[in-house]
Amino acid sequence: MIKLERESCPIELTDEVKRELTQQFISGGKSVWNKDYIKDGLLKSSHYKCAYCECSVDRESKYMEVEHFHDKHTYPKEVVEWENLLPSCKRCNGNKSTFDTKANDFINPYFMNPQEHLILVNYRFYPISNAAKNTIDQLLLNDSQRLVMQRFEIAETVNTKIEELYERAMEYKENIKRTSQNRNKIVNGVENLLTEALPKASYCAIVATAIINDVHFFLIKNILINESLWSNNMQQKLDAVQENALDTNVRRTLAFLDTVSKEY
Repeated sequence: MIKLERESCPIELTDEVKRELTQQFISGGKSVWNKDYIKDGLLKSSHYKCAYCECSVDRESKYMEVEHFHDKHTYPKEVVEWENLLPSCKRCNGNKSTFDTKANDFINPYFMNPQEHLILVNYRFYPISNAAKNTIDQLLLNDSQRLVMQRFEIAETVNTKIEELYERAMEYKENIKRTSQNRNKIVNGVENLLTEALPKASYCAIVATAIINDVHFFLIKNILINESLWSNNMQQKLDAVQENALDTNVRRTLAFLDTVSKEY
């Protein structure tokens, strides 16, 4: 999960249209939010990913659903309020269901930075706030088969790529394979790896966390700097990657849970 920036409200969703659609929902329960202009705007704002789990979704996919942060049945007057809508996969939307996000804290990535609420340890999310605890529990974000194993496989792929690049970088540094071909493979490999951790990529928070916590990646960076191969573009990408990476300090969760336990 990463911080998202909401697109401007679609010009089609005027105050008059909102009133009409809201009344249609209240009077007949019609799915008034299933408009192309609503879905397109939401998908663009989330980089065509689920706002919660970061899996890839698109308007044509049956798995893309318009999620109401404040439940539409409990708060029907917000059924088409732009700031109440999020793009979600079918799984996350179904798990969240009618959970009352006004009565209970919950992460809204458009208004909250997940980095301030979640940490990642052994491919599992852990809370450092009540909002994170409710979000993890309600969305089943630590489902072993559907999410944890997928995060593991993604991180392992990243680590493997970094190991391969590190070996190439060492061969280049030590004049074992100091060729333009090897140099280009290293530079392009680092560029591509960082791109996979940028907001447009699926599960970029997992990729970013794996990169930031891999010692060999920073050894590669040092080699490239010494060889005058580390570019401004690489640094800009790395800065963006660090913004998406999650903390891995489990002590923060222990401190949070200890505080919670003392409240009861």
